[in-house]
Amino acid sequence: MKSYLALFSIAIVLVSGCTNTSEKTGTSIDTPMAASNSTSAQSPTAPAKDTSRPGDELMKAMAVSMDQMHSVQMSGDFDVDFANMMIAHHQGANDMAQVELSQGKDEKMKAKAQEIITMQKDEQQKLKDFVTSYKPSGMKHGEGELQQSALKMMQKMKSMQMTGDVDKDFATMMSSHHQDGISMSKMELKNGMSDKLKQMTQKSITNPEKDIKEFGSWLANH
Repeated sequence: MKSYLALFSIAIVLVSGCTNTSEKTGTSIDTPMAASNSTSAQSPTAPAKDTSRPGDELMKAMAVSMDQMHSVQMSGDFDVDFANMMIAHHQGANDMAQVELSQGKDEKMKAKAQEIITMQKDEQQKLKDFVTSYKPSGMKHGEGELQQSALKMMQKMKSMQMTGDVDKDFATMMSSHHQDGISMSKMELKNGMSDKLKQMTQKSITNPEKDIKEFGSWLANH
């Protein structure tokens, strides 16, 4: 009897072992599929294609400049407001010139870009020094003219057609940018109260006018 019970116990153990092995095998079959699904779900998506076009950075630089001009807190003193807006306007020229230096191919345009950066930074510093030291007159002149001018600049910028050629787009956009600066400068000459700033402004008109002629001549030959 004991021998029979021992054999019966061994048989039960063997059956249990087979059952456990079958269950484990079933689990191991499901696991690779789950891992596969997990891997599929976590697989990285393909990187987005770069849809930017040559010259887009020029438009972005111009847009940033326009935003900065619109963000200028108007004090009511035309001289101060003009100086602050022109500082932002010059920054747009600097940023566009930097794009030309990094992406342009024409050596003449790149040389002109470097020249503009040097000149605009110098004028920016002079305007900053003026704002810091100037004592407002307390008289208001030409209210709203600067804001209207900035709005017209933005509308004109949005309508500009880009060719995709960085050198040509730089020459075209900088000509337009200079012309806008000249228009603002003439407002200062008409409405400003500071003789010092008006003298600075008169000098700042001459160089942009020269640049516009050079850009026009270059574009006519390209």
